[in-house]
Amino acid sequence: MLEELKKIASIENLVDKKAYFMSLLTQEAEKRNTRPIVVGGSAVDFYTEGIFPSYDIDLIGNQKIIGEILENTFRFKRSGRHWISEQIGIYVEVPGDNLAEDRDKVTTIKVGDLKLYVIGIEDLIIDRMAACSEWKSDTDCKQAEYMLRYYHSRIDFNYLDKKAKDEGLLKTLKKLHGF
Repeated sequence: MLEELKKIASIENLVDKKAYFMSLLTQEAEKRNTRPIVVGGSAVDFYTEGIFPSYDIDLIGNQKIIGEILENTFRFKRSGRHWISEQIGIYVEVPGDNLAEDRDKVTTIKVGDLKLYVIGIEDLIIDRMAACSEWKSDTDCKQAEYMLRYYHSRIDFNYLDKKAKDEGLLKTLKKLHGF
């Protein structure tokens, strides 16, 4: 794994660095029957290819197993709620074990022969719209609007509309999407 750590450290593009790291972490986690899923700002970072950067990686998965892999395989150090690797310049947080959103919507991203998993685009848009609406967060509004436009052709609008209705976000969806 030492060679992989050197390779990760040498990758300058932050999205590429995090994608390669996450694909290696996923490979190790799947050996232990757990599947980390990228969520939150890190998922926005992947979907927007760095237009809205996030400087840590937020994961849903088995915190104990992921923490052990981070510490024992990748030499991360625990600091509060984060695991940190100064060597490769990556911070990881595992805020929960269970993905509340639809697992069937999770996106698989290929990185060479490896892969990583990211929360589905529809559920991520709902998450950003909730922050946009509840916290009046302009950044979250822009992120939701960008993903709605960029991924328009692959979004399941029946699912998105139902989730928006269930979450009380139909007005926000209509405002951001322009219908």
